[in-house]
Amino acid sequence: MKDFDFEFKDIVETAKDVVIVTKAEPINEPGPEIIYVNQAFTELTGYSKEEVIGKTPRILQSKGTSEKAKSLIRKGLEDKVAVRVTIKNYSKAGKAYWLDLSITPLFNDQGEVTHIVSIQRDVTEYIDVQNKLKLLSRTDPLTGLMNRRMFDEMAEKEFLRYKNENIHYSLLALDIDHFKLINDKYGHPIGDYVLTSFSSFCETHIRSQDKVARIGGEEFCIILPATNKAGAIEVAEKLRREISNARFSQNDHDIAITVSIGVSEVKESDYDYVAMLKRADENLYRAKRKGRNQVYSLDS
Repeated sequence: MKDFDFEFKDIVETAKDVVIVTKAEPINEPGPEIIYVNQAFTELTGYSKEEVIGKTPRILQSKGTSEKAKSLIRKGLEDKVAVRVTIKNYSKAGKAYWLDLSITPLFNDQGEVTHIVSIQRDVTEYIDVQNKLKLLSRTDPLTGLMNRRMFDEMAEKEFLRYKNENIHYSLLALDIDHFKLINDKYGHPIGDYVLTSFSSFCETHIRSQDKVARIGGEEFCIILPATNKAGAIEVAEKLRREISNARFSQNDHDIAITVSIGVSEVKESDYDYVAMLKRADENLYRAKRKGRNQVYSLDS
């Protein structure tokens, strides 16, 4: 039996997964006391065994762990049942990492839970890849702005906020005037440069609460939270003037552009944000038909 115990402990000590054993109590502050960590723990966290024995695993926790995961952990400890969640911790050096965490209660001969064993697998690389894929699915690859999918999500949230809290908001639909001529004259690389420069210009010349998205091609939309029609027109006119006065220089080319903008404010009769977006688009095309480099805001 002694040989078996020694071999088992040796396996745990050299395992690649982090193993932590704590006392079962207290669940409340200061939290359960660590009585054992393996070598994988010290390698991942940067803490020596001496530094953490007698402390609580909560010294590693970060704000990145969801409240849902924290609640599941606490409920598992209270109910004395196994729990598996994903959490975010920090190393001694302050480096963030993600863990697939499994917590299992350990019972004595009397059926009482005396200790908790925590087995943790580093899944930082996997989480990072998932986050990057998620970001790519929601952003425009050229400009880094929100794409149409993310814009739809944000616009829907803003519309629901209006319905629930009666906070009016507005939309701007923008289109770079005669953009095809830029591609034809200077080539697509310069055209892409103009699009990225225009996107950055918009982000730096609108209010911090506003959200800009590239809908497609040279078409953009801006969500203006807590903004009525008059306020939206003011934002749009300022942006239009600043863009017309700007110059985008690349490869000895000094390129001037203008933008047409359609404005719409949410209406009580709107059944969703799409109706509002349709009005902004209609006003955008009215601005183009009237000669471009204009802001149009006719209600319809």
